[in-house]
Parts: sequence; C-alpha cells; structure tokens
Amino acid sequence: MGKVTNELIDHDYDGIQEYDNDLPGWWKALFIITIVIAIIYVPYYHLFGDLQDTEYQKEMGTYVEAGAGRGAFAAYASPWVSDGEITPALRAEMDKILDAPFDEQLMRAMAKADTDQLAKLKAAFPDLIAAYGSGVSAAPASEPVETKEVAAVAPAVEMVALTDEASLTAGKKIWDTQCFTCHLNDGGGSIGPNMTDDYWIHGGDMASVVHLIKVGVPTKGMIPWEATLTPDQIDQVASYILVELVGTTPATPKAPQGELEKG
Repeated sequence: MGKVTNELIDHDYDGIQEYDNDLPGWWKALFIITIVIAIIYVPYYHLFGDLQDTEYQKEMGTYVEAGAGRGAFAAYASPWVSDGEITPALRAEMDKILDAPFDEQLMRAMAKADTDQLAKLKAAFPDLIAAYGSGVSAAPASEPVETKEVAAVAPAVEMVALTDEASLTAGKKIWDTQCFTCHLNDGGGSIGPNMTDDYWIHGGDMASVVHLIKVGVPTKGMIPWEATLTPDQIDQVASYILVELVGTTPATPKAPQGELEKG
C-alpha cells in the first residue's frame, strides 16, 4: 500500500495544521542539481583553479606567473606592489615600455614636479631618493651597477657665460622650474650639491657646467638634459648658475663638495 498523502499531521500551531505532503519532484531535482554544481564549483574556483583576480590579470595581459594567483590557504601576493613598494616585476615591465629605466624616469618626474608633487614623490620613494642623494645607485644588488660618470674635464672648448639680461632671465626660469628640486631655488643644494660656493665636482668653468648639464651624472641622480633642453637653454641656465648663483648666500647651504676652484 502506498504512502497516504493529504493526511493531517498530528500537531497544531496556533490553530494551524498542515498536510503530510511530499515536495514536488521538480523541486527535489533542482535541489540535487545545485548540490552537484556546488561540489564542482567550490574546488574549481576556490581550491585548484584561478580566482577572479588572476583571471582578470590574464585577460588584461598583466599576469605574472610568480605570486600572481593564490589558492585556498595562501593570501594573494601582488606581482606589482608589496608592502607599499613597487616590485621588481613592475619595474621591469615599466622599463620595457619607457625610454629609460624607472629610476631615471623618477628623477625626470622630480625635475618637472611642483612643490606638492615633489613632496609626494619623496614620500612614496624615500629609499630611492636617499640612494640618489648619497650618490649610491639604487639598482638591485643582483644587477650590475652602472658606474660611468661624466668626464671630470669637459671638452676643451672656450666658452664664456652669457651676461645679457634676457639670457639670465631665461636661465632663471629654467632653474626655477627644472633644477630647484635637487638644488633648491636659492642654489643651496638638497639632493644635488650646493651651486653657490666655489667647490666643483666636475669643474666650474662654463664649458664644464654646460657639459655636465648635457650628459648628467646618472649614478648620482643627475639626468642628462640634452634631450629635454635645447643648446641655447643649457647655455642660459649654465650662465645663470655662474653669474647669478655663485657667490650668493643660500638659506641652508649644503656642505662643500668637490675641489675648490676660485676663478
């Protein structure tokens, strides 16, 4: 004899009674299907397969195999940022698409930054800024450090600083927008050396200063400016240094560096 349905169950809740009916077959089938899906879904997406962040990186072409994915028991490790610092993987990717290494790009950005932007850059990259300021290359220890600097003596070319008002005004504008980040507006020196005294690391004559601005000292944070400034602009800012800054008294002068050259 089959099971009796539509039979009242022997209990009463506030005058409400219910029949002892089976659930519909289609409802039971859907319930079983959801259980099967869950059994497949959880291991695939949360234990053994890629999570959404990894899938997104692969679709965007930014996936890095090492540390890019995570499993059920390992926290996600970004290939781009770790403890607030950019990782070697991101720096390598940036070096591929930029026309210069990241460190040099950072120094270029500093050279064009205003006061607020400069403060943010220094706060974001304190170790790199400190390394440049001390003259130590910020390249990883596992990589060869480029030690080439500009020649101590510039080409033997007779050059005289410009003294006309228009050239010095143009030179001051370049100084105040490009050079102040490393040498300060009054030339007293910050990351870069003091430009107001008579001590020079690479020569203090016009030819030496022009040559230094052109080729820079990348190992000490001085980028080459010949790709950014025109020859006339380099002459103007070099003249401003020698004519207007040298011999002045800055607010907080940096200690002398290099050799004394009293002209």
